[in-house]
Amino acid sequence: MAVPVQAGELVALALKSRDPFAAAAVYDAAAAEQRRQLEQVMFGERRNALMFARWEHTPAGVLQALAGTPDSAVKVRLDKNPGTPTQALSSLYSGEKQTALIGLIAQHPHAPASVLEGIAEFGTDVKNLKAVSGNPVASGRAIRMLAQRRPGLFDGELAANPSTPADVLEQVYRRGNAFIRAAVIAHPGCPLCVIEQAVNEREVVVLRHLARDKRVDVHTLARLACHADAAVRRGVAANPAAPGALIKALAKDEVAAVRRAVAARDDLTPAAMPRLARDPDHWVRQWLARNPRAPKALLQQLAEDGEADVRRAVARNPGCPRTLLGQLAADADAWVRAAVAYQANTTIGLLRQLAADAAVDVLSGVASHPRTPQAILQRLAQFPEADVRRGVILNRRAKRSTLRPLLEDPYYLHRLLLIGSPVLNEKDRWELHDDPDQTVRFAVFKWFSDRLVQGTRHQQEAVVIGVT
Repeated sequence: MAVPVQAGELVALALKSRDPFAAAAVYDAAAAEQRRQLEQVMFGERRNALMFARWEHTPAGVLQALAGTPDSAVKVRLDKNPGTPTQALSSLYSGEKQTALIGLIAQHPHAPASVLEGIAEFGTDVKNLKAVSGNPVASGRAIRMLAQRRPGLFDGELAANPSTPADVLEQVYRRGNAFIRAAVIAHPGCPLCVIEQAVNEREVVVLRHLARDKRVDVHTLARLACHADAAVRRGVAANPAAPGALIKALAKDEVAAVRRAVAARDDLTPAAMPRLARDPDHWVRQWLARNPRAPKALLQQLAEDGEADVRRAVARNPGCPRTLLGQLAADADAWVRAAVAYQANTTIGLLRQLAADAAVDVLSGVASHPRTPQAILQRLAQFPEADVRRGVILNRRAKRSTLRPLLEDPYYLHRLLLIGSPVLNEKDRWELHDDPDQTVRFAVFKWFSDRLVQGTRHQQEAVVIGVT
């Protein structure tokens, strides 16, 4: 079958196939009369309507078409579907009487601001009001109304909601318990005035979050670095504002979790590293081995570590020298060799060496590496393990001649991934339009639908520009 070149032709093919998934894929590209026919194909059987209402890949236009249904089971699935668009949710909310359905809309990530504000202002069901208070898309107006209507009732949700305004956070902090105050301190929008109040805190759960805030003054950090609670000291160790003197002291902390946080710091100086390289906790050495500021001599030392995870961390380090990668490519542990295969600095010579490895994890890294020669990729494309073939498909340097045989791969996910490959042409993709897997068929028709619609828009814009 020839590749469709116009949107109308593609829609006609979807109608002819009577395939609900192909119909859903082209719905947004169809004319009004064609849409009615497509709706018959998609929703003619109730089970299909129920399926599309909950399917995470259902196009917005199809979900909008379902929003007018009187079927309560379909409505529930639409309210739960994270992809349901704002307009469809507005339609579902309009005239809705069932409290449970309103509650689903109240917590939906695409809920219209006006709907959430209406629930916050006039709603009486506590569960629905609570859903609005925890919804990240709720407006500042909705949140302020809830805080005023029911002071203290939803403070836990408001303290965790990233959209809560600073003035509400301050109110919540003043009246909240220790856990709510801790949530306010951890909030990305926590105002400085609250941080300044928290300096005098005594509750450990609050101090654990305060210790991580880079706005805390040096004197307070110094006090927290000596706190009896290890989690507080760990917060200071991870705080980018902590001065070098504190970090040096915390590198000797008796608790490994604190030393791990020190080893993971981006600004760790080479002078502070030798002690950590000899740390008895292998996670400390592992974090240090991944630190991009680690000098070559230290990486060489860690590459000889008795823990395979530490050696693997060296191989993953972006600053790992190629000579050291050659050593690690011959490591007895397959995970270490796999890290070399995925390393951006690995040479073609090492990739050839690793391509003869027997471990699937190593071969998967070779298959996905942009430097791997095409001849090796073509061989790995026929490998029996799916993970290795997927590495070839995801390789941004794999050529069309390498990928084309994989259009017949037995694993549907691989055929699905190939539809988006930039090196395959339209004819290649169209070969999958009658694939036995429904998601593959949907993806093919959706790819062509989006492309043809975009092409039509560009033509219309060109005509308008030409006229003006």
